[in-house]
Amino acid sequence: MDKLNDDSRQATSRVKRLSADAVATTVELREFVRSFKGRSPQEVMGIVSSSALTQAMIGSTIATAVLLVVLTLPFAFGKSAKSKSAKPAAAVTEAESAKADAASSKTANSSDTPSEEDIKKASKAMGLDETKTADPKKNPLDSFDNLLDKVK
Repeated sequence: MDKLNDDSRQATSRVKRLSADAVATTVELREFVRSFKGRSPQEVMGIVSSSALTQAMIGSTIATAVLLVVLTLPFAFGKSAKSKSAKPAAAVTEAESAKADAASSKTANSSDTPSEEDIKKASKAMGLDETKTADPKKNPLDSFDNLLDKVK
């Protein structure tokens, strides 16, 4: 019997809480709808905020263009002034590097780099200097398994 009374008390308390919550929800809903009175449908839908988005986008585009110009100008003018003074030094550096390259190529040819003669022999052995014509009626992929059989 006690259990039945506890269940009925819980059910009664649930119904009371549900009715109180429903009243609170109804009151909140009425206040929410009252807040829209006097506003246009565009304001309610938030279309006004989209115009603010457009203004912000235009402003950020202008700011980006200004930053691009401001940060690019020093490099544009600074490079032309530096290049005039750097040309004689660059010519000397290029001449020295050419001498160093020539010396290193002589050293490299004697060690690991193949000579021109070796390259010509290798290309002749591989058939790189030959031109072969293929039969236009025959598809070489038809006998794909036998493609490498002819290679020795």
